[in-house]
This record gives sequence, structure tokens and C-alpha cells, in this order.
Amino acid sequence: MTPLESILKVLDALIAADDPVGVETADRAIWDYLSGFDGLSAQARAAADLAEALESWPVRSSLTPTIRGLVARHRGRLDAPSA
Repeated sequence: MTPLESILKVLDALIAADDPVGVETADRAIWDYLSGFDGLSAQARAAADLAEALESWPVRSSLTPTIRGLVARHRGRLDAPSA
């Protein structure tokens, strides 16, 4: 199983549970997933791949848009110019 497939499986389970507590767990899982890639460019690409995969998912719970938002926030952080 690829890292992308693994994070998608985790996020799918959290979305299926439809428990707001899952948002914090999802954020941590996304962070862990991205930190597994070396360098900002690789992390940015991984975040883009994750966002693209999530966009194709149907909205099955109230957490789906929230999790998509978490990924967008991580993408924004990675795409921001360094100070």
C-alpha cells in the first residue's frame, strides 16, 4: 500500500465515523503523512496529490469538507514563501 493509499484509508474511516473529534485525528494524520516526504517540494506535491484524491470523493458526512479544508491549509502552508 502506498503512503497516499494509507492516508486515504485513515481519512475514509474518520469520515465514515462522522465524529467531530476525528478532525484533530485527521489533522495529525495529514501532518504525519506529509512529514514522511523529504523536502518542501516533495511535501507540497504529496499535499497536492492528497487534495486531488479527496476532491473525487463524494461528500458523505459533515467531516468531508472539513478534511478537505485541512489539506488545503497544509497546502497553503507548504506553498507559502519562506521568510
